[in-house]
Formats: sequence, structure tokens, C-alpha cells
Amino acid sequence: MFIAAAIVVASGRSTPVDSWTTYLVFLAIITFSTIVNIWGNSILGPWSNFALYWSILSVIIISIVLLSMSEKTSAEFVFTTFNNETGWSDGMAWLLGLLQSALSLIGFDAVLHMTEEMPNPHLDAPLAIVYAIGVGGSTGLIFILVILFCLTDVDKVVSSPTGQPLIALFDQATNSRAASTIISCMLGLCFIHGTNGSITTTSRLIYSMARDNGFFFSRYFNHINPKLEVPVRTIIFTYIFNVLFGALYLGPTVAFNAFIASCTILLNISYAFPIFVLVIRGRGILAPHQHPHTPWKLGNFWGYLVNWTACLYVSVTSVLFCFPPSLHVTGNTMNYVSVVIAICCLAIAIYWIARGKTFEGPNLETIMAQREEVAHAPGHGRRGEKEDIHDHSVSA
Repeated sequence: MFIAAAIVVASGRSTPVDSWTTYLVFLAIITFSTIVNIWGNSILGPWSNFALYWSILSVIIISIVLLSMSEKTSAEFVFTTFNNETGWSDGMAWLLGLLQSALSLIGFDAVLHMTEEMPNPHLDAPLAIVYAIGVGGSTGLIFILVILFCLTDVDKVVSSPTGQPLIALFDQATNSRAASTIISCMLGLCFIHGTNGSITTTSRLIYSMARDNGFFFSRYFNHINPKLEVPVRTIIFTYIFNVLFGALYLGPTVAFNAFIASCTILLNISYAFPIFVLVIRGRGILAPHQHPHTPWKLGNFWGYLVNWTACLYVSVTSVLFCFPPSLHVTGNTMNYVSVVIAICCLAIAIYWIARGKTFEGPNLETIMAQREEVAHAPGHGRRGEKEDIHDHSVSA
């Protein structure tokens, strides 16, 4: 949608791009990323590094452009003005507004699906998660402040024909079609990077589940192409699923928005479940898997504090995010996320009944054999560093 809106600005049209055009843009991006994941395995690492630097550089460049070309609002408007048109109380409106910020910082578990291909997962995986939150949170805060200082006409931005207020703000701030198109494309490329990474991590997750006999047609999906050295079948499955899921955009808007909003809730719940199990069973169960040199140990006090805070946050926000964004509810403005969550829970229950009895859990012997291959493969690991591939220490 963001890239399609950039097309509107570039063409100078006064009407938004239709749903079919947006869907075709989506298909082009998802197809490109799938091709890269199948035939470009050797460049995925450098690509991820480039994506990180590009996203940071984009924030810096766009911030400079906007601040240098746009008229400015006052600091009072940015830090003290509270514009609430939802019908909810100010406190409730603020809580419901957490959905967008939560969605922006979601998905930091992606690195965990790649640990079997990392030379030092016990060190690098937790570090990557912390960096993701640190970099995403800091750059996001800076970018939001820049946007607010350049937001001189709220009504015009909200009612823009592009359907994307951010791109409308670029156009308003720069007063230049060329400038707004270029900086919109810079952010659009970030979405392409994200799509590429999503396909990579999702395909690895499905493959590992199939390898542990926890996925439908496990024998078929438990396969690594010997020539390409990637799980081609799970990559193609991910592609087909995305093509079908994206077709929801061609249907009712409320249905599509409900599915998109449910991603935040479902991902948060998936994070909270293992944490909740840990605090119920006690953090002492981690001790046999740790040693004095295990990195990233929080200890009992800080560990329980962080764990219970996470569980409480997910419990409260998962309920709040099911509320409609406006108190004046109609059939078109109703939040149907709760319906999507109920359907997903039913599907998960059926899935557990069908596959739970055959799930064998992580096969450590198979994983360690693959880790041996990764550790000794050319280009893996740091130069001059000996990998301890038998380090099973748990960071928590």
C-alpha cells in the first residue's frame, strides 16, 4: 500500500491506486523476494547488513530533507497537544494508540528462526534482539518527532487521496513531487528488505517444524535442496500462502484490517506463552543448561521482574487491541480482531490435536550435525575464531 501510494504522488493523480494495482505491486515484491531466497542464499547475509544500514540512512536523510524544506509546528503542539477524535476517553485513546507502536517493534523473534545457521547463536541471537529494539526504538522516536514538527496541516494529511498519511505529509512538507517520490521510495525499499527477511525466517521456521515432525506433510517439507542449500519447498509454500493471504486486500477492508491487526496480538501471545511457562515452572529449570560463562543471564530477581512484566503487558494489550478504534461503532468501523483471534485459536487447537502427538521436539543430534556443517562451511564464523558448536547454554 505504501509503494502504491508513492505511485499516486509520482504520477500526480488525485485518486488513490485501486486495489488490484496495489495487489499486483505486492505480488511483484513477494515474487522478487522469493527468487532471492531460492537462488541468492549466498547474498542473504550481506543483504541483511545492507538493509540495516539503509534503514538508518533513510531515517537520517528523510529527517534532514523534511526539516530543511518544511514549515514547522511549535514545540507546544508536538509535546503538549492531545487530539482525540475517537470518542473514547483520553486515557483509553492513548492505550489504543499503542497498537501502532507495538506493530512497529514486533517481529524481533525473527533472528531465533535463523540460529541454526549462525556460528555463535548463544552470543549473537540475544544481541541481535537487543539491537533490533534499540535501533528500531531510537530511530523511530527521532523520526516521529521530525514528522510531528513538520505536520502543519493535519486535516489535509489525513484526507489525502493517497490513502497513506505519511506520504501525504512528505508531499506537503517538501512541496515537491520529485522530492516526496524519492524519499517515499527510500522507505518503500525498507519494506522490500523486510519482505525478504520475513520469507527467509518463515521458511526456516516451517522447515524446522517439519524436521521435528510437527508440520503437515513433514516428510515433504523436511527437505534441503542439495544444490541450492536452502529449503526450497518451504520457501515456495511461504510464497503461495502470502499470495493467497494478500488476496484478502481485494475483499472487504474491515476483514483485511482485522487480519493485519491480529498479527500484533498473535505474535505477542506467542512470545508470552513460553515466558509464562517459565515463570510457572520456575527459572530454576534453566540452571542445568547454563554455566558460569553463559552470556545474557538476568538472574532470578531481574529475570522474574522482566518475565512477569512481559506477561502482564501482553495480557492487557491483547484485550485492549480488540476494542474498536472509535467509540461510535458501525458495521464498517467495528474491530473484528476478536473474531480472527477466535478462528486462529480454533485452528491451533485442531492443529495440536492432529499433529501434537507426532511432534518429536527439537532433534538435537540432527541440529548439531547441521551446526557442524555450518561451522565448517566457507565464510562462516569470524576469522581466527574457533566456534564452540557444542555450547548449549541458555540465555535468559
